[in-house]
Amino acid sequence: MTIKSLSEFLCPACQLPWLPFAPGLSCPRCGQPTDASDVSAIVSETLESARFNKRLYGKIALDFWIPHRLGDRYLEWSFAALDAAERNPASSAEDVAVSALVTLDLEEFGAYRQHVFSFLVAAIEAYRTDVAAHPETWQKLPEPEKPFFGRKIIEE
Repeated sequence: MTIKSLSEFLCPACQLPWLPFAPGLSCPRCGQPTDASDVSAIVSETLESARFNKRLYGKIALDFWIPHRLGDRYLEWSFAALDAAERNPASSAEDVAVSALVTLDLEEFGAYRQHVFSFLVAAIEAYRTDVAAHPETWQKLPEPEKPFFGRKIIEE
């Protein structure tokens, strides 16, 4: 179980599915500028889902992930970058994003690597800011003292 994205967006000019993650961005294919109302919540969704994964599973990137929406693919890309950022706190967001970018399978988004790179940098910077401000919310929750299986607590 994890938190999935609700973000979807199609460029009104060329119909490219992409997510404007900050004001002032233009479509990576046709250059159509976006309105402020088109900016998605993908960066905040990334932090929410990554924090949930870290607290529940002890890691950000999950072993099994099925993307259902476009935003889920952005989450998947960012989780790899955030794990790398956690392992390399002294590296710049740009350096971490570049190293994560070369490991990602971008499928049809390969032509828009600069857009994905910019998103990863924004996600890493937001992650580092949030971890610095609220480090306790990025700690794994303790395991229960007694295992719980359905309706019964198993006594040891």
